[in-house]
Amino acid sequence: MTVTGDNIVRIGKKPSMNYISACVTLFNTGNDQIVVRARGKAITKAVDIVEMLRRSFIKKLKVKSINVDSDELMIYGKNVTISIIEIFLER
Repeated sequence: MTVTGDNIVRIGKKPSMNYISACVTLFNTGNDQIVVRARGKAITKAVDIVEMLRRSFIKKLKVKSINVDSDELMIYGKNVTISIIEIFLER
């Protein structure tokens, strides 16, 4: 799967339904594969969003793979490691 900015949904602080509708819109516009990406505290929200998509919105949705990584950032003069998850979805 090619990861481009066109098929990535980045999870943040907005309500979950915003991200669910973004995923559904991407699938409805012709993408067969998308990536749900989250960092830090948003990882649990990303997992919840994928589960809601699978159970309620797109029944034939498959989790192709899951990547787990981390980023090192400089916050207030300190190096901080932040976890990242990428969930690759296809239908």
